[in-house]
Amino acid sequence: MKYLITALFFVSVLLLNHQVQACEIEFTILGDEKQESFKAGDEIIVQVDIVFTHRVCPEGIENTKFKYEGVKVLGATKWKETANGKFERKLKLQVLEGEEKELILEAIRKCDKEGGYAKLSIKRASVA
Repeated sequence: MKYLITALFFVSVLLLNHQVQACEIEFTILGDEKQESFKAGDEIIVQVDIVFTHRVCPEGIENTKFKYEGVKVLGATKWKETANGKFERKLKLQVLEGEEKELILEAIRKCDKEGGYAKLSIKRASVA
């Protein structure tokens, strides 16, 4: 019985400390899925899908913030609601010159329902 109570205690602590995001964010690289790395000048199309898990969010989809490392945005489509509470947008990125081994794209949503966060890491092709 003592072990069961101890196990339940640890499970409850883990569950309480695990932060559940209110938005599910997913990145998909479009085009040649077999390409594993990109070099300076390459263009990458990334689709961003966001699902509001609470259905109603006090922050509009346009309040989604993006951060970039090693890439710049050449263009982006407007957000499109593809289903109730599900949104899609495409970003056209260009790989910049640099030494970083990874190119980073982050999506951040902040709201009173825990918001959402996702990170996409893309390998930089090594220059021979």
